[in-house]
Amino acid sequence: MTWPTPNRWATDIYKEIRWLGKQHICEFHMKEKRLASGPGRCRFSKKVREAIDDIGYEGWMQIEGAVPQGKPMFESYQQNCAF
Repeated sequence: MTWPTPNRWATDIYKEIRWLGKQHICEFHMKEKRLASGPGRCRFSKKVREAIDDIGYEGWMQIEGAVPQGKPMFESYQQNCAF
């Protein structure tokens, strides 16, 4: 299963990652819906990372970097990559 983080806000995404475990997740699709990675609604910097670490996941992670309105593309991509 590819697990799309931003499409899951109706549930407890952190609990769901732990419930599914690495045996059922083949890839994470990380995005923040028109925001740069990190400061958005999913709060990747702590809780999602902790849940991924807790299940011992070491597979593919696709990071869909967005360019927030009014922000330069290159600067936005640098932030997404740094995150």
